[in-house]
Amino acid sequence: MGGGVELPPYRAILVVDVKDFAGRLGREQAALTGLVPRVLVRALEVCGLGAEWGRASLSVSTGDGWVLGLRSGLLPRLLNPFLPALQEVLSDGVRMRATIHIGPLTGGRSITAGSGMARVQAHRLLDAGPVRALLERSGPGTKVAAVVSERAYVDAVLSGYANDDPGLYVPVPVRVKSFAQTAYLRVPVPTGELLTHGFTTPEPRRGRT
Repeated sequence: MGGGVELPPYRAILVVDVKDFAGRLGREQAALTGLVPRVLVRALEVCGLGAEWGRASLSVSTGDGWVLGLRSGLLPRLLNPFLPALQEVLSDGVRMRATIHIGPLTGGRSITAGSGMARVQAHRLLDAGPVRALLERSGPGTKVAAVVSERAYVDAVLSGYANDDPGLYVPVPVRVKSFAQTAYLRVPVPTGELLTHGFTTPEPRRGRT
Protein backbone atom coordinates (compact mmCIF):
# COMPACT_ATOMS: atom_id res chain seq x y z
CA MET A 1 0.00 0.00 0.00
CA GLY A 2 1.35 3.42 -0.93
CA GLY A 3 1.90 6.26 1.51
CA GLY A 4 -0.25 9.32 1.98
CA VAL A 5 -0.05 12.42 -0.17
CA GLU A 6 0.25 16.04 0.85
CA LEU A 7 -2.98 17.79 1.83
CA PRO A 8 -3.81 20.94 -0.18
CA PRO A 9 -3.74 24.20 1.78
CA TYR A 10 -6.76 25.09 3.88
CA ARG A 11 -8.69 27.97 2.34
CA ALA A 12 -11.58 30.15 3.39
CA ILE A 13 -14.19 29.53 0.71
CA LEU A 14 -16.85 32.01 -0.39
CA VAL A 15 -19.49 31.03 -2.94
CA VAL A 16 -22.24 33.44 -4.00
CA ASP A 17 -25.02 33.39 -6.54
CA VAL A 18 -27.66 35.82 -7.71
CA LYS A 19 -31.27 35.07 -6.85
CA ASP A 20 -33.54 34.37 -9.84
CA PHE A 21 -30.67 34.68 -12.32
CA ALA A 22 -32.24 32.15 -14.69
CA GLY A 23 -35.48 34.13 -14.70
CA ARG A 24 -33.80 37.26 -16.08
CA LEU A 25 -33.89 38.21 -19.73
CA GLY A 26 -30.93 36.94 -21.70
CA ARG A 27 -29.65 40.46 -22.33
CA GLU A 28 -29.62 41.11 -18.57
CA GLN A 29 -27.70 37.98 -17.63
CA ALA A 30 -24.37 39.06 -19.12
CA ALA A 31 -24.52 42.34 -17.21
CA LEU A 32 -25.29 40.50 -13.97
CA THR A 33 -22.42 38.07 -14.55
CA GLY A 34 -20.08 41.04 -14.87
CA LEU A 35 -21.60 42.78 -11.87
CA VAL A 36 -20.87 39.96 -9.41
CA PRO A 37 -17.06 40.35 -9.21
CA ARG A 38 -17.34 44.13 -9.03
CA VAL A 39 -19.71 43.83 -6.08
CA LEU A 40 -17.42 41.38 -4.29
CA VAL A 41 -14.40 43.61 -4.83
CA ARG A 42 -16.31 46.62 -3.52
CA ALA A 43 -17.45 44.73 -0.41
CA LEU A 44 -13.88 43.60 0.26
CA GLU A 45 -12.68 47.20 -0.13
CA VAL A 46 -15.27 48.41 2.38
CA CYS A 47 -13.79 45.88 4.84
CA GLY A 48 -10.22 46.95 4.15
CA LEU A 49 -9.59 43.68 2.32
CA GLY A 50 -9.46 44.93 -1.25
CA ALA A 51 -5.93 43.62 -1.84
CA GLU A 52 -7.07 40.07 -1.05
CA TRP A 53 -8.97 39.84 -4.35
CA GLY A 54 -5.72 39.71 -6.29
CA ARG A 55 -4.20 37.24 -3.82
CA ALA A 56 -7.00 34.69 -4.02
CA SER A 57 -5.93 31.12 -4.73
CA LEU A 58 -9.20 30.59 -6.58
CA SER A 59 -11.39 33.21 -8.24
CA VAL A 60 -13.81 31.95 -10.89
CA SER A 61 -17.23 32.82 -12.26
CA THR A 62 -20.06 30.30 -12.11
CA GLY A 63 -22.16 32.35 -14.53
CA ASP A 64 -24.76 33.30 -11.95
CA GLY A 65 -22.23 33.76 -9.17
CA TRP A 66 -18.62 33.43 -8.05
CA VAL A 67 -16.26 31.14 -6.13
CA LEU A 68 -13.44 32.68 -4.14
CA GLY A 69 -10.70 30.85 -2.25
CA LEU A 70 -8.81 33.01 0.24
CA ARG A 71 -6.17 32.33 2.88
CA SER A 72 -7.70 30.58 5.86
CA GLY A 73 -6.88 33.36 8.30
CA LEU A 74 -9.48 35.56 6.60
CA LEU A 75 -12.36 33.24 7.54
CA PRO A 76 -13.56 35.34 10.51
CA ARG A 77 -13.56 38.52 8.44
CA LEU A 78 -15.66 36.92 5.71
CA LEU A 79 -18.35 36.58 8.37
CA ASN A 80 -17.78 39.96 9.99
CA PRO A 81 -17.53 42.54 8.48
CA PHE A 82 -17.79 41.12 4.92
CA LEU A 83 -21.39 39.84 4.99
CA PRO A 84 -22.80 43.17 6.27
CA ALA A 85 -20.62 45.00 3.72
CA LEU A 86 -21.99 42.85 0.90
CA GLN A 87 -25.52 43.71 2.03
CA GLU A 88 -24.54 47.39 1.98
CA VAL A 89 -23.02 47.53 -1.51
CA LEU A 90 -25.59 45.47 -3.43
CA SER A 91 -27.81 47.59 -5.62
CA ASP A 92 -31.60 47.46 -5.44
CA GLY A 93 -33.04 44.51 -7.30
CA VAL A 94 -29.97 42.30 -6.87
CA ARG A 95 -30.05 39.76 -4.06
CA MET A 96 -27.53 37.05 -3.28
CA ARG A 97 -27.16 33.79 -1.44
CA ALA A 98 -23.73 33.15 0.03
CA THR A 99 -21.88 30.19 1.52
CA ILE A 100 -18.87 30.48 3.77
CA HIS A 101 -16.85 27.32 4.38
CA ILE A 102 -13.27 26.26 5.06
CA GLY A 103 -11.24 23.26 3.97
CA PRO A 104 -8.42 21.96 1.76
CA LEU A 105 -8.54 23.38 -1.75
CA THR A 106 -6.12 23.01 -4.64
CA GLY A 107 -4.67 26.21 -6.06
CA GLY A 108 -2.88 27.26 -9.21
CA ARG A 109 -4.14 28.09 -12.69
CA SER A 110 -4.62 24.60 -14.10
CA ILE A 111 -7.94 22.94 -14.84
CA THR A 112 -7.72 21.16 -11.47
CA ALA A 113 -7.47 24.41 -9.49
CA GLY A 114 -10.14 24.69 -6.84
CA SER A 115 -10.78 20.97 -6.65
CA GLY A 116 -11.63 19.24 -3.42
CA MET A 117 -14.45 18.00 -1.24
CA ALA A 118 -14.58 21.36 0.55
CA ARG A 119 -15.65 23.11 -2.65
CA VAL A 120 -18.27 20.46 -3.38
CA GLN A 121 -19.63 20.91 0.15
CA ALA A 122 -19.76 24.69 -0.27
CA HIS A 123 -21.91 24.33 -3.38
CA ARG A 124 -24.16 21.81 -1.65
CA LEU A 125 -24.72 24.28 1.18
CA LEU A 126 -25.60 27.04 -1.27
CA ASP A 127 -28.20 24.81 -2.91
CA ALA A 128 -29.86 23.86 0.37
CA GLY A 129 -33.55 24.59 0.82
CA PRO A 130 -33.22 26.51 4.12
CA VAL A 131 -30.95 29.19 2.62
CA ARG A 132 -33.02 29.44 -0.56
CA ALA A 133 -36.10 29.99 1.58
CA LEU A 134 -34.50 32.95 3.36
CA LEU A 135 -34.74 35.16 0.28
CA GLU A 136 -38.16 33.81 -0.65
CA ARG A 137 -39.55 34.65 2.80
CA SER A 138 -37.99 38.11 3.09
CA GLY A 139 -38.52 41.46 1.42
CA PRO A 140 -36.28 43.30 -1.06
CA GLY A 141 -34.44 44.98 1.82
CA THR A 142 -32.82 41.63 2.58
CA LYS A 143 -30.14 41.48 -0.09
CA VAL A 144 -27.88 38.82 1.43
CA ALA A 145 -28.76 35.46 2.96
CA ALA A 146 -25.83 33.32 4.03
CA VAL A 147 -25.30 29.74 5.13
CA VAL A 148 -22.18 29.00 7.15
CA SER A 149 -20.72 25.52 7.45
CA GLU A 150 -20.42 23.93 10.87
CA ARG A 151 -16.64 23.94 10.59
CA ALA A 152 -16.53 27.64 9.74
CA TYR A 153 -18.98 28.45 12.54
CA VAL A 154 -16.94 26.59 15.15
CA ASP A 155 -13.58 27.91 13.97
CA ALA A 156 -14.56 31.56 13.49
CA VAL A 157 -17.70 32.32 15.51
CA LEU A 158 -17.56 30.14 18.63
CA SER A 159 -13.85 30.87 18.92
CA GLY A 160 -14.56 34.60 19.10
CA TYR A 161 -12.33 35.47 16.15
CA ALA A 162 -15.24 36.80 14.08
CA ASN A 163 -16.31 39.03 16.99
CA ASP A 164 -19.90 38.20 16.05
CA ASP A 165 -22.66 37.16 18.44
CA PRO A 166 -23.31 33.40 18.04
CA GLY A 167 -26.98 34.21 18.62
CA LEU A 168 -27.07 35.81 15.15
CA TYR A 169 -26.53 32.36 13.61
CA VAL A 170 -29.44 29.94 13.40
CA PRO A 171 -28.61 26.21 13.24
CA VAL A 172 -30.43 24.17 10.63
CA PRO A 173 -30.06 20.63 9.27
CA VAL A 174 -28.99 20.59 5.63
CA ARG A 175 -29.46 17.65 3.27
CA VAL A 176 -28.55 17.94 -0.41
CA LYS A 177 -28.00 14.70 -2.36
CA SER A 178 -25.58 12.64 -0.24
CA PHE A 179 -24.42 15.67 1.75
CA ALA A 180 -25.82 16.09 5.27
CA GLN A 181 -24.61 18.54 7.90
CA THR A 182 -25.74 21.05 10.48
CA ALA A 183 -25.18 24.53 9.06
CA TYR A 184 -25.87 28.04 10.33
CA LEU A 185 -28.04 30.69 8.70
CA ARG A 186 -26.92 34.33 8.89
CA VAL A 187 -28.87 37.28 7.51
CA PRO A 188 -27.35 40.75 8.07
CA VAL A 189 -30.69 42.56 7.51
CA PRO A 190 -33.72 40.30 8.04
CA THR A 191 -37.13 41.49 6.81
CA GLY A 192 -40.59 40.11 6.17
CA GLU A 193 -41.37 36.65 7.50
CA LEU A 194 -37.85 36.32 8.86
CA LEU A 195 -38.82 38.88 11.48
CA THR A 196 -42.31 37.60 12.18
CA HIS A 197 -41.72 33.84 11.98
CA GLY A 198 -37.96 33.33 12.25
CA PHE A 199 -35.35 32.00 9.86
CA THR A 200 -36.71 28.46 9.70
CA THR A 201 -40.15 27.05 9.08
CA PRO A 202 -41.50 24.10 11.07
CA GLU A 203 -41.57 20.72 9.41
CA PRO A 204 -45.10 19.74 8.35
CA ARG A 205 -46.73 17.30 10.70
CA ARG A 206 -47.12 13.80 9.42
CA GLY A 207 -50.40 12.01 9.83
CA ARG A 208 -50.65 8.91 11.93
CA THR A 209 -50.02 5.62 10.22
